[in-house]
Amino acid sequence: METDKLYEITAYTENQVGLLSSIAGIFTRRSMNIEKLLVYPSLIEGIHKFKITTRTSERLVKAVVLQIEKKVDVVKAYYQVDSERSQREIEDVREFLSKRENDYK
Repeated sequence: METDKLYEITAYTENQVGLLSSIAGIFTRRSMNIEKLLVYPSLIEGIHKFKITTRTSERLVKAVVLQIEKKVDVVKAYYQVDSERSQREIEDVREFLSKRENDYK
């Protein structure tokens, strides 16, 4: 049986009205509690960073991250166990934005 751990989900998003409510709804539908929530501008102009801490199983946190990434205004979402940091995440977001910018040209 899988035990619950504390996970930190990080999502880079565009700043859109109603996105917080939409993301909170993902947790509500799975009966998951949000232990901590921080939302603030990231180092990338026009992109905000959500940091959501929840206690759950890895199976459920993976499902939540996939649901969050399906949102149109979400650039990239990750999860880490107990606040581990990923150096790769900022590079992934910059790469995504660069590709998107080139697609519009």
